[in-house]
Amino acid sequence: MAKSSGILVLALQLAYLVFVVCQTALASDRQAATNSCGGGIIYNPDAPTFAFPHDALDSHDVPFLSHSENRPFGSYLQQTLSFARFEDLFKAINATVGTLQSRGEAHVTVITPPEYDRVLKPAGVTIEEIEEIARQHNLQGARLQPVCIGRFNGSLPRPASEADSGTFLLYSLVVADVFGDLTSIRQEVLKLYRKRGGEGALFQPEGFWPHVTLGFDRRDLFTEDGIYKGSNFCYAPIHTTK
Repeated sequence: MAKSSGILVLALQLAYLVFVVCQTALASDRQAATNSCGGGIIYNPDAPTFAFPHDALDSHDVPFLSHSENRPFGSYLQQTLSFARFEDLFKAINATVGTLQSRGEAHVTVITPPEYDRVLKPAGVTIEEIEEIARQHNLQGARLQPVCIGRFNGSLPRPASEADSGTFLLYSLVVADVFGDLTSIRQEVLKLYRKRGGEGALFQPEGFWPHVTLGFDRRDLFTEDGIYKGSNFCYAPIHTTK
């Protein structure tokens, strides 16, 4: 067990080192970033580079916010962030567009409303139990690293109704759970879910794409809309400032 833990820590440290090299390269030279990172992230050639505070993703001083409303899709788990640290980034992005609206808050969703309503809740897992797991694993202290500014600008591949026809514009900050802090919470939720008799194939702890929604013109978009917010979503580089 100790040997396995040591290998996992080493792998995470190596992944973080590669990530830092990539971020350093793209902060100064996009071609260098492409060479250093094997071309894994593709940016729009005309996209600007955005900046935001180095402590924007540090939420240890931000109170935990519970979402446990008794209505469809009213319960989920999030890492709450300080919106004040993202406000200038939103304004900088909107200055290039002019049509975005903001929720006036910032967070990273850890357990989505559909995951809870459709998978976890039917198996008897309560949102209170999920929140207790999050507290035990220090959710608000989870360590995240910025990856890029993601953008979707197009039509949905499978609109649910005529209201979803036409184009959508959405910007998010894509982040990396490089230390596995959020994934470990999801893994503990899986253990509880399986203990309650849940079907494991319906909940994949690693199957999530952490991000901070920054702004949109019509509404936020989700995997249920066919939108995936990983590195594939990248539009522009991001770097941090003091």
